[in-house]
Amino acid sequence: MANRYDDLERKVGIAEYASPHDGFAAVVKARYSDFIVHEVDLNGNIARLDKLETSVPAEAVSTPMQVETKEESNVGDANENSRKRKLSESAADGPSADSDKKESDDNAANKTEVVVDWNSFTESLCKLVGDDTGKEVITFLQKDEPAEQFYTLPQISDKQVRRSIHQLIKSAEFNSVVRADNHEGRLRVWHKAFFDKMPRDTFVSGSNNPAKRSNKQNKQNKKSDWPRDRPNFLQFVLYKENIVTSTAAKDVTRFARLNPKRGISYAGMKDKRGVTTQFCSAFRVDKEQLLAINKRDGVGGGNSSTKGSCIIRVGNLTYSNEEVKLGALAGNRFDIVLRNIDTGDDDNHDTIRRKLEVAGEGFKQSGFINYFGMQRFGKSVDTHEVGLQILKGDFEGAVDIIMREKADGDGPRVLEARQTWAKRFDGVNVKEDEAKASEVEAKCARQVEKMCSRFMMCERSIVSSLSRKPRDYKRAFTSISKNMRSMFLHAYQSFLWNKVASFRIKTGGSTEVREGDLVLLEDKSLGETGGRTSGLKGKCVKVVDEIDIKEGKFTIEDVVLPLVGSRVDYPTGSSGDFLVELMEEDGISKDAFSRIGDKEISLCGDYRKLMCKPSDVTFAVKEYNDPLQPLINTDLMDLSDTSTKSEEAKKDENVLFGMVIGFTLPPSAYATIALRELTKRPTSSDYQTKLELSGKCERNLI
Repeated sequence: MANRYDDLERKVGIAEYASPHDGFAAVVKARYSDFIVHEVDLNGNIARLDKLETSVPAEAVSTPMQVETKEESNVGDANENSRKRKLSESAADGPSADSDKKESDDNAANKTEVVVDWNSFTESLCKLVGDDTGKEVITFLQKDEPAEQFYTLPQISDKQVRRSIHQLIKSAEFNSVVRADNHEGRLRVWHKAFFDKMPRDTFVSGSNNPAKRSNKQNKQNKKSDWPRDRPNFLQFVLYKENIVTSTAAKDVTRFARLNPKRGISYAGMKDKRGVTTQFCSAFRVDKEQLLAINKRDGVGGGNSSTKGSCIIRVGNLTYSNEEVKLGALAGNRFDIVLRNIDTGDDDNHDTIRRKLEVAGEGFKQSGFINYFGMQRFGKSVDTHEVGLQILKGDFEGAVDIIMREKADGDGPRVLEARQTWAKRFDGVNVKEDEAKASEVEAKCARQVEKMCSRFMMCERSIVSSLSRKPRDYKRAFTSISKNMRSMFLHAYQSFLWNKVASFRIKTGGSTEVREGDLVLLEDKSLGETGGRTSGLKGKCVKVVDEIDIKEGKFTIEDVVLPLVGSRVDYPTGSSGDFLVELMEEDGISKDAFSRIGDKEISLCGDYRKLMCKPSDVTFAVKEYNDPLQPLINTDLMDLSDTSTKSEEAKKDENVLFGMVIGFTLPPSAYATIALRELTKRPTSSDYQTKLELSGKCERNLI
């Protein structure tokens, strides 16, 4: 019944399983509290909220923390989709809006890497200046090489609106990619490439008088005197429900009244739909100041059925000389609820329990094939196709894939925009009349740009470029942000990896090392600073030979496959041959990764473990009657002495089966792929949306 969704996975190479146990249908994330994630630091410590303090002075909580559930929920959904599509985060390096260049250079080493949330920025700016102007500004800011240094906003008479724009641009989330100044009564928004061209006496920083700014800074410095015997960083555990990390960090900074230039730092991003705890730190902050967050009233703790509710808490506060840095984590601990399990048409209760226990033990012993998940390939499952066209040097083909009509369905206006673009050359002989082709494309690009939604960042960048330089598809593609361009190429690397992994498992099994396999001898990918490096740095591999096999030097957990690049080694034998054949079928060779037509991007390659064996696997079978009954405790529920219902399911009512599965994964592994191995079911959200919380779980599948 799930074959249609299996086909989507097979399209990107996800085709095999590691263990032979029977699978079952189950609903995942029916409640956001069904998906609990605890971060694990480099020392193996698990981020748990086991201490919650609220004792703070009155002045520290004069502004209670309020989370706009509906708005944050919508923004969070967009953020989650954006994260799944890109998976490679954007680090903003520019100086802050109210600092001069020298101050920025002096403090660069102390800055925390900031992920720019373009969706949130777009939504906030459009509310202030209108959709058309807001989208034009965002498109301008996302260009790598804009023709103009700044964008001048229309005259704004409302003083409060002007103040709100200033505050938005100066915020910690966005001041690394945008600055603003006042010129002849109008606000100019500057692109980060031209920060050094800005007149110093026009910064929007609360004062245009450098002397006044200096005096103000001196006062701030006096206020920030720090006890000599106290370490500089306040480390804490951030607990959040139903809200993405970037939004939670923004709220903590605002409501705890932290320095907006620094905000809080964290090791990794956590999804919106779930209950997550992670390690964070703040520079020179008093405990009482941060604990203001815990004074907010409201529901939460994973025991609420209120849709759209979200909550933030902080705890386990301690001072340290170490800052929590991006990438400095050993993995994540997952505790996941699977609901309305269906193992077969005629299974009785005892048979169901036995099948689930066999599945749990099989998963525990065998682990899973370490595939890249479906989110790596985008909602339309075509990001790898774009990457292939770039490797072939076909930028027009890459643009066509990005701009074409999507199979997953767009809204009416977006669909019209894509169809309009597809018909732009109707009635024009492109080969014989290049001038006419350029004219109609530029005109169409201007029309389509107005029709694109604010979330179509790539499409907007492309048509904006083509409206000025029609038919220059390489320029149009490189107008997309560097991180997004890299995402397309990484998707193709992931596609090849998945395909070769399936071939290796199908032909060689998932338990033993074969001659010709690559094994990882050394991995020093954790630097002295605690940040995880990417790529080949610190990694050493060798090809397994006959002597290695006889001496039993390696296990299947040592085997790696390359993410194809210009500097990686390749397995020999059938797996290596299959990889070469795949690339030849796509019209490229290994050399294509050494001569990418994009000067800003290099693909050296990397190595990835073939198998992933979760640690600390636990599972328990549950029987219950209420489809949405809480089946697992969150940290906040434990602290408030709120527990899940413990009474046995009533046998005279409809009994539902569930499972609570727990496991720990390294940072690069996908929990969705782990659940795929356990359940032997597809991982796509389209499949999950068809399942039912009661009755036959898969009854709606065609």
